Amino acid sequence: MNALQKLICFLGRICFSAIFIVAGINKIMNWDASEQLLVNQMLDVLSKSYHHGWAQTLLDQLMPLAPILLVIATIAELGGGLLVLLGIQVRFGAFILCLFLIPTTFFFHNFWALEGSEQQLQMVMFLKNLSIFGGALILLAFGKGPKRAKAE
Repeated sequence: MNALQKLICFLGRICFSAIFIVAGINKIMNWDASEQLLVNQMLDVLSKSYHHGWAQTLLDQLMPLAPILLVIATIAELGGGLLVLLGIQVRFGAFILCLFLIPTTFFFHNFWALEGSEQQLQMVMFLKNLSIFGGALILLAFGKGPKRAKAE
């Protein structure tokens, strides 16, 4: 990999990881508000899942775990984001972020349960997360960038 490719890969990792690192720091700096947002979202999803018994059961079990889920989410965002940014265990960092993105994308951006402008906004956010998930899959596949073949 030449110097330009290394620079481009590094800049890409900065751009990719920024959203996770900033979100993790924001959660720490605004812990109570972040926890309330999580609980409110869980209650909102619960109110819309009245006809899905399995969803109600799951959310009823997860509700008391909201503080623990927030800790896990914060560690995933900061840990995965920093691993990708620093080029240390990039594949593992990307894997952590993939695991984080799956439930948060479906849970926080459930546009199919909404109407009007809120539906449009959440669909865009869902697709944004889907795009980020695609980037994480590429990082998972290739790590921090292409490796130069060794001379034999």
